[in-house]
Amino acid sequence: MKPFKLFVISSFLVLSACGSDNSTNSESSRIASSGFVPADSPSPPLLISEQELDAAMQCSEGFGSDSGRAVLLVPGATQTVESNFSWNYIPAFDEAGIPWCAVDLPNSNTGELQASSEYITHAIRKMFRTTNTKIAIVGFSQGGVMPRWSLKFFPDTRDMVEDMIGIAAANHGLIETSLLCATPVIGCITSFTQIAVAAKWLDALNAGGETLPGIDYTQVYTRTDDVAIPNFDEENGVSSLRTGEGNKVNIATQDVCLTNTADHFLVGSSDAVGYAIVSDALSHPGVASLERLKAQVPALCLTPFMPGVDPLSFPINFATKMMSTFAQSVALQPKSTEEPPLRCYAGGMC
Repeated sequence: MKPFKLFVISSFLVLSACGSDNSTNSESSRIASSGFVPADSPSPPLLISEQELDAAMQCSEGFGSDSGRAVLLVPGATQTVESNFSWNYIPAFDEAGIPWCAVDLPNSNTGELQASSEYITHAIRKMFRTTNTKIAIVGFSQGGVMPRWSLKFFPDTRDMVEDMIGIAAANHGLIETSLLCATPVIGCITSFTQIAVAAKWLDALNAGGETLPGIDYTQVYTRTDDVAIPNFDEENGVSSLRTGEGNKVNIATQDVCLTNTADHFLVGSSDAVGYAIVSDALSHPGVASLERLKAQVPALCLTPFMPGVDPLSFPINFATKMMSTFAQSVALQPKSTEEPPLRCYAGGMC
């Protein structure tokens, strides 16, 4: 989509959401800019039709009114549910009897993030209302960051989520996308402009605290990540969550198995240690426990693949699903030459 057209559409949506009460709009912008969004604040309306939001969701056969807690899977940037999860987490959850839903985001999750987050917000609400039970969220890379936007700016979702689990999440921005998007003539896929270091979208998300009370945040990262960099430690890493009132833990795969060498895409798709951390968080109250995980050593460290991954078909699945979709998305998805404006509710112009 051309930048001017994107700007016009974004501006129209902002004005539609804000209404005509200038004092109310100003207050909304001020609160959002400060980073403080009270739990009792009204959530902004979703601008995408319910029919379109429903069509983006898919759920397991075991998901329903009596399924208990379910997991929402959110794919990473450049990925779809099929490419990211169909050959690993989905079969693993099915085998373990864990009900799940997953959501495909526009343009293989390369579209404008404020619009894409509406799909996640809708999925949270629909899953909670179906099961009447708080859900867990598991997201990879950019998909591990985006649900935090829903939780912050759509406050009603906070009482619907128990666990927020990010795998190699870009919580503090990606240096690579900053460099990739630096050439204004060429541009880059839209979400890359918003997940770059110092992007307005990311600054709005992290302002006022990265976590919220009442939600358990488990962040899985690898020190050998080649995309979310640097990720050498908890104090300075791209993936770690360090502020806010939420119950939180950041665990590197190397904290469990010192010799683990999973990179960005492997930790989010096939790595046994990464999955073990996710599974521990899902299986126990609160966040994942390093002490419980270390009790699985050395057997865990000698396990080459997570449950759900077929060792024989792994090379083909990894190449033709995850990496092929990544390459095609970077090359073919619509480009932007500048970051889209923040919406009114997030501190943008009203």
